[in-house]
Amino acid sequence: MNKKVLSWAGYDFANTIFSMNVVSRYFPIFAVTVLGGTDLVVGVSRSTAMVLVALTTPIFGALADQHNRRKTSLVIFTIACCVITAFLSTVNNLIVELVLFCLAIYCFQSALVFYNALLPAVAPSGKMGYVSGLGVSLGYVGSITGLFVVAVLSSKTFSPYIWTAILFLFFSLPVFIWVKDMPRENIKVDGGKGSQYHKGLIISLKRARQIPGVIRFLIGRFFIVEAMETVILFMAVFLIKGAGFKGMASNNFGIDEVTIYLIVVTSSTIIGSYIWGMLTQKYGPKKMLLLAVILWFISLSGMVMTSGKSFLYLWGSIAGIALGGVWTSDRPLLINLIGDTARLGEFFGLYALSGRLAAVIGPLIWGLVIFFGEPFGDIKYKFAIEALFLMMVIGFIILRKVPDAR
Repeated sequence: MNKKVLSWAGYDFANTIFSMNVVSRYFPIFAVTVLGGTDLVVGVSRSTAMVLVALTTPIFGALADQHNRRKTSLVIFTIACCVITAFLSTVNNLIVELVLFCLAIYCFQSALVFYNALLPAVAPSGKMGYVSGLGVSLGYVGSITGLFVVAVLSSKTFSPYIWTAILFLFFSLPVFIWVKDMPRENIKVDGGKGSQYHKGLIISLKRARQIPGVIRFLIGRFFIVEAMETVILFMAVFLIKGAGFKGMASNNFGIDEVTIYLIVVTSSTIIGSYIWGMLTQKYGPKKMLLLAVILWFISLSGMVMTSGKSFLYLWGSIAGIALGGVWTSDRPLLINLIGDTARLGEFFGLYALSGRLAAVIGPLIWGLVIFFGEPFGDIKYKFAIEALFLMMVIGFIILRKVPDAR
């Protein structure tokens, strides 16, 4: 395993510190319980960011392909995300904080487009599934490390957002320094067509239609990610307001029940995600992606049919393994379907389009279900989970007919 592989995979360690602390743990519950917001307004802020990502990243991806500047784009968006994150909670105004949250997510998600497109530049031939799985595994180690370290440090000084920004930037440095774009001689973009990147989305979709299975993959992934992104965003809110977990620390380390739950659940994904990468290498990304979705069926069904904190640990752990399985297997599946490294930035822009449009709809559906389910009390959260289950079923049906590209 060389330095480039570890540096690339290490970025998953870095960026999950942001996603776990800002997106899952702290900001939604801060907006709802401290600033007086609702699930719906948090969902609208997140959805706005995803609309911007969906509209712009295919164009940015094509630009990066044309000029071979994938890493430069990754660096710019990562630094911007860290700066904006550091300013969260500095102004106790709901609207301002929601705007900052929106911008931070936009930069974070945009950076991921170029990070994904750098995978072939670091992965040895035939090892993309393994390297992708390594990244996902390190990502969940980053989640646990970030949760613990940020909780402890922010209980002593500064806000959790400042510490999250510092850690995210620090652990991103290896990919900034040691990972390079693919050599120019390996990039064979047609100059005539590449110069039409300003037509952006329409041209990218036309190219995708020419490759069997890509459009179906993107649509199926839309429904899967729709559910997953919603779980990630509202997990802390659900635990505190729907399951009776305590969000305030009862010890000197700043560790509360929600943080403990997230650490325990995330721990179950580390070994599972790493193994998923090896299984993806052996059995192919399509089979392993579908298996991950089946695990989501089990987890979401369990959350609806049972109650109690002990059961939530079980279903949450299964969901964590499934989450890692999806992230590990879907990137190699798309790359195998494309088969053209010259267009990876552009097609990973469409990958973002699928996933981030899903992240527009999912949080809005959750917020609306919670809003209209208010008369039913806490059971409204089970209604919301049932909506996520339906999304997963639709995605599974669509993905079954995607070609098994190896």
